[in-house]
Formats: sequence, C-alpha cells, structure tokens
Amino acid sequence: MISPFLSSASAFVATFSKPPKGSDVQKVVVSGVNSAEGWSIRTERFTEKQAFTDPTVKIVGDPSPALTPWLERTFRQVLVQTPEADLQILRTFKGGEVRTSTKRLPPSRTRWDGVAADRTKQRSLTPENDAAFLIALDIATADGKIKASMADKFRQVNHLLAGARLASTNNGPYRIVDAGCGKAYLSLSLMYVLQREGVDAHLHGIDANQHVVDHCTSVAQRLALTNATFTCERIGDVVPTQECDLLIALHACDTATDEALALGLEMKAKKMLVAPCCHHEVQKQLRKESVPDYARPLLDDGITRERLGDLLTDSMRRDILRSLGYEAHLEEFISLEHTQKNILLRAEFTDTNERDRLQWADRVRAMITAWGASPRLMSMVELPSNKPPIA
Repeated sequence: MISPFLSSASAFVATFSKPPKGSDVQKVVVSGVNSAEGWSIRTERFTEKQAFTDPTVKIVGDPSPALTPWLERTFRQVLVQTPEADLQILRTFKGGEVRTSTKRLPPSRTRWDGVAADRTKQRSLTPENDAAFLIALDIATADGKIKASMADKFRQVNHLLAGARLASTNNGPYRIVDAGCGKAYLSLSLMYVLQREGVDAHLHGIDANQHVVDHCTSVAQRLALTNATFTCERIGDVVPTQECDLLIALHACDTATDEALALGLEMKAKKMLVAPCCHHEVQKQLRKESVPDYARPLLDDGITRERLGDLLTDSMRRDILRSLGYEAHLEEFISLEHTQKNILLRAEFTDTNERDRLQWADRVRAMITAWGASPRLMSMVELPSNKPPIA
C-alpha cells in the first residue's frame, strides 16, 4: 500500500494522528527526500507536552520501512503527502477487527523546502539579516542590536514563527487574521518572513485601541507590507467576509479570547494559535457547593482558585475545538521565567469523524456539569449532539 505509492516520489511527509488509547505519542511526522545517495529520513514524535526529533537517517531503495513501526502502532489516521499526490489511510476498530480505507487525493502540500532537514536552532529572524525590520518593529536599537527590554519578546516571536508557518497552501493567498493584535509583533513578523519567501500572504489585524492600529499601519507601510491592513474594532463586533488560513490571538484579555476563537470558527480558520491572557469568567462561577468534593480546598486561597480557573477554562476551550473538528493541544510556548501567561492553544482543522466529535462534546458537557462553570465560548458555538432536535 505505502511502498507502491512512494515508488516514484521525490519526497514525502507522512503524518500519523489519532493514536491508540494509552499511547504517550500523540502524533508522528516522518519526512523524506530522495537524492542520488538515497533517502534522507527524519522522524518527529509529539507527546502532549513535548516534541522529539530523531537524527536524520539514510535509506537506499524503498523508504516505506521507515513508516512501518508507526503503521504497526495502529494510528487511526495517516496522511502521506508527496509532490504528485496524497494518500489518506483511515482505520476503524470494531469487535476486534480492523477496517482500513485508503483514498488517493490531489496533492495538498506545495512547499517542499526543508523537508527532512536536520532541525537546528536557526531563527526566522536574526539581527544580522533582519536589522531594518527589527528596528522598525522597535525590537532592535538603531545599530541593529536587540533591546534588553525586548529580548524576551524577540525569543517569543521566533519561537511562535515556527508554529505559525504554513504547512501547505491553496491556490489563493494565505490569509492571516490577528485578533487583538496589539503591536502585532508576531503577525507582522510572519508577513515579513512570508513575503521574503515569495508567499502571497495577506494580514488583517484587529484591535480596539486606535493608537496601536495607527502604529501597526505605519510600520506595515514603512516595511512595504502592502497586504497588511489594520482596523479599530472589538473582536466580538467583527463581521467576517471570507475564510482565513491562520487566526492569531495573543493575550486577548479574558472573554476576548473566547471571541477570538469564535471568530476563528466562523472564518473556518485552518489553523489557530491562541495564547490566553487573564481568565475571570470561569473563576467567578466556581463555588464550593458546586465543585467536586475533593477540589473544594483549591478554592480556599485566591492563587489556587485562579490557577484552577485558568486550567479549566483552557481545557474546555481546547475540547470545544476538538468537538468541532480541530486537532487541538495546550502547550508551553515560552519559559515560565519570562511570563506567567505561557500557555498556547494550538489548533488545526482536520475534519475529525462524527464519533470523535461527539465524544469530545460529551466530555465538555461533563466538565461543565462537574464544575458548575463554563467558558464564554460555550454560548457562542453549538456543540455536536446525537440527540434529535426538539420539534
């Protein structure tokens, strides 16, 4: 099945998702590039909290043995991409039997540079190569050195750029929406990097502060980022007119994060990168008489109530996205020593099957019942249900 498909390929990326129950590895990406010396193969493994990259190995001849160990792990969803076509493999388990369906699809990946290359600590932005941009963004001094006060921001932007970079493009422009953009450090950096690489990227930034909107507009004009626009409005007031490829929302305060997620859903965002800021909505709803008995001591002190509210809010937001077809995870995006607000909600639409969506929706409902609290996002979306609608 895999071997014939890869027989004439010059490169491939195989993504294994939907792992078996109890698996510590949540996703695996095996990528390979063919050359006169044979195949260069790289394997990346992702757990809930960490990512591991194995050293690049060489294989002469058929590269499919590099995929065999992960096929044997019974991941339920496998997507093998090549420049010529995609191969989708779906597996279901019922009554001890494994049912496999395969489908050949048109190629979905258009960017093949860097596939199977060894991962290094290379940065998308460096003072040596991008001084003019970093100065315009007010991250660097006039002589091109990173400002001491902006060192954490510089590290944060470079780290997020790796996760924000598009994995594939369609035939149209790559559309980015930055909800609650502030000074748009990340989205402007992404536009700059993508434009440098010849990608037709379009950015629309939204913020309720006219001063930062004017600032971002000025910076974009100065850097000739002609496809970057900014408007002054509340996230919840935005009326979408088209879909987007990437929604960014970094530190949108309290329920503004819920509004940003709802906007991403309404715009059918293919990927979302959301770093919540303060959380109050769920914290205010927590009552000793309504939380599980064992959790009541966590409400005795303000700090533990606050942390509990944060974790419940972001966990429910994550699972709401999962119930709506996204592969979503919470992760640390910068060291705790730099900021306490270091959780990133990363989501990518994978159009998961109805059974999985229902399971996630049921888990969200169970959490709301158990804790007597729910995030604002719940009032903005409709979770899937297997109950017939009320006539």
